[in-house]
Amino acid sequence: MDKISSRVTTVLSRVVKVVILALLVPIAVGLSMEIMDQLDRVSFTGGTFREWMSSGFVTYVGIHLILYRPVALFQASHRLFSTLAVWFFGGQVSSVDQGGGSKGSKGARGAKADPGSQGSTLVAFSPYVVPLYAMLVCALGWLLGRWVDRSFVDGPVAFFIGVTIAFHWLMTADALQEQRARWHVETYLLAITLVFILTLLIGGACLPWAVPEFSFARALADGFSRAQTICAMVIHRLFF
Repeated sequence: MDKISSRVTTVLSRVVKVVILALLVPIAVGLSMEIMDQLDRVSFTGGTFREWMSSGFVTYVGIHLILYRPVALFQASHRLFSTLAVWFFGGQVSSVDQGGGSKGSKGARGAKADPGSQGSTLVAFSPYVVPLYAMLVCALGWLLGRWVDRSFVDGPVAFFIGVTIAFHWLMTADALQEQRARWHVETYLLAITLVFILTLLIGGACLPWAVPEFSFARALADGFSRAQTICAMVIHRLFF
């Protein structure tokens, strides 16, 4: 009887995760599309903020896959927010093992979460959702915008925002991939989606520092509205 009850609980848990994932995916799509649409405006440097950030994003992806992975930077931010998370929430945080930063640092040599660490799930997960270096670049853009002509600032700052966002997402994906062996696929996808959404929210809240014309409140409202439209369209296609 206990085995049957445990199996039912497991199945229900997996079903709930799938439902939550199905609800979160349109939110992720809506938010990302709206943020990119708002960034599709001309910068003082020339070109749009979206183009500069996309160039930075693609540049880092190439570096990450072909040349070098700055694991030490990811470890530093992880340790910082792990400590803060412990102060706020208590418990322990999964550590990031030492890994190489060279071309061959895939898999075991990448950033890895220690499967032996235990503690609060909230605490263990929280360091992955804060894009520290993107926030620092946004803050730097705000400071430079007060002292330097924006024609020299907008483009490079937007480029490095793209670089740091790509860095955060790819390094986090590498770290979470190490958990894949002991997670069900829906758990892994749910974790990736949550990281993506929370990173968008935190990074989007900081974007007005570097892009004064960007409205986070509008992006949030229009993003959720677009997510509702996507959900309604999918439901209509499936059931009507």
